Amino acid sequence: MYNRGSEAVIRSMAKICRFWYPDSEIIISTGNIGEILKEVSEADLVLPRYDSQGNISYLLSVIEDADVVLVTGADNYDYVEDGNNKITQINDLIFDKTSGRTILYDCSMSKARMSEQLIEDIDRFSYITVRETNTYDSFCEVFGINKVGLYPDPAFVLPMEKVDYPYGFDDKNTIGINISNLIMGKRFGMPKEIVLENYKQVIDFILNETHFNVLFIQHVINNGYDLEAINALYEKYREEKRVSILQSELLNAMQIKYIISKLRMLVTARTHASIAAYSTNVPTLVMGYSIKSTGIAKDIFGDWEKYVLPVRNIGSSTDLLRLFEGILENELSIRQFLRKKMPEYKKRALDFGKCLLPE
Repeated sequence: MYNRGSEAVIRSMAKICRFWYPDSEIIISTGNIGEILKEVSEADLVLPRYDSQGNISYLLSVIEDADVVLVTGADNYDYVEDGNNKITQINDLIFDKTSGRTILYDCSMSKARMSEQLIEDIDRFSYITVRETNTYDSFCEVFGINKVGLYPDPAFVLPMEKVDYPYGFDDKNTIGINISNLIMGKRFGMPKEIVLENYKQVIDFILNETHFNVLFIQHVINNGYDLEAINALYEKYREEKRVSILQSELLNAMQIKYIISKLRMLVTARTHASIAAYSTNVPTLVMGYSIKSTGIAKDIFGDWEKYVLPVRNIGSSTDLLRLFEGILENELSIRQFLRKKMPEYKKRALDFGKCLLPE
């Protein structure tokens, strides 16, 4: 699967289901033909999401007798335009085929995006879970507190898989940098030049004022989403020996999480790169583009302003650098805080299994 964040969710979701129901049959439908996960250790069967005709026939063939059907919500609904909603069309087919318990899992969604059409679609599910309190508050208001559960993103419990360090990597002496095209443009971000200049200010500071190395990390590989943006930055530093790019296309989500766990600090646009860092006690600065970034940081730290720069809040070329310097100055206390926080936070993610088949 080309989206390592989606892969992390799927692997972790299967892990949680297996933990609570060790003898259950777990069938996963995910990815297009050609990008399907080759293996998920906790799953009995992994199927493509779409067949060669673009239909979900594989999924429909197995859900009729399912006790529970999980649909990962994530922030997919935030990307939906009314009148052009493929998600609703797929849900129509699912609800027509299954009589089991249906759960919309791991949602993040801005209240401003909750149109009447989307509310009607989401309300069909037996139960809804969200991954941060910003969404939880608005969902409880709309759907009722008895229908909504709050559980951290499942990727917090994703295991790591040890792998050799990449070229140019210095253990605990490397700063990870992730950037994506998603934060550059009218839909979610700011003009490309403004975003790139903020990142360049941080990288220049690292190279000129510290002894740290820089590792660019792709987390979404399809369509060049991350690599195109990374290359726009890397061009300036191509001759710099302390700067390198992780070949994420050769690694799975668990292996990338292992690399991230060895970083001194991470600066990222991708949510699941930040989750890999948070869950391994790595100080992290997020260039956020949706409600999930601020929501997750607030739930972990109690506030988000020191840990997230919403991309649309950028006011100058040094905004990202200012927050970076603050996290770097407090990195030891942040690591100590995460070491204390993460065990309980991960347990809450694992507790999602309690709502699969409630008594």
